[in-house]
Amino acid sequence: MEGQQGQQQQSSAMMNSVLMAFNMGVAANQQSGGTKSVVEVVGELGEAIYANLSRVYGTQYPDEFIRANVEFFLQIALLGYIIPGVCAYDEGLKSRLFALIEAKLSRAQQAQPSGGAGGGSIINP
Repeated sequence: MEGQQGQQQQSSAMMNSVLMAFNMGVAANQQSGGTKSVVEVVGELGEAIYANLSRVYGTQYPDEFIRANVEFFLQIALLGYIIPGVCAYDEGLKSRLFALIEAKLSRAQQAQPSGGAGGGSIINP
C-alpha cells in the first residue's frame, strides 16, 4: 500500500512539473503576443528550464541527465506556446493532452529499472 501511495505522489509531482512547463510556454506566448518564432522561444525556454533544473538538481545528477530532462520539459513548454496559436482553447483537449502525457510517463517509469535514474528517466521532484 505504501509503495502505491509513493508512486501516486511521484506521479502527481511529475505532472505538476509538466503543468509548470506547459504554463511556461503559455506565458511566453502571452508575453510575446505569439509574435516570436518557435526558434526564438526554444532558446529562451530551454535556457530557463536548464537553469531551473541545474539549480535544483545539478549536484544530484550528471549534466547529460539534466539536459535529457530539459529536452522533455522543453517539448511540453513548446506545446504550451504553440497550441494557443493554432486552435481555440478547449478544456477537453487540455485534459486529454495531460492524461496522455501522464500515461506515457507512467509507462516509461514502469519500464525503468528500479533503483535509479536511467538515461531516459525524468527527474522526480
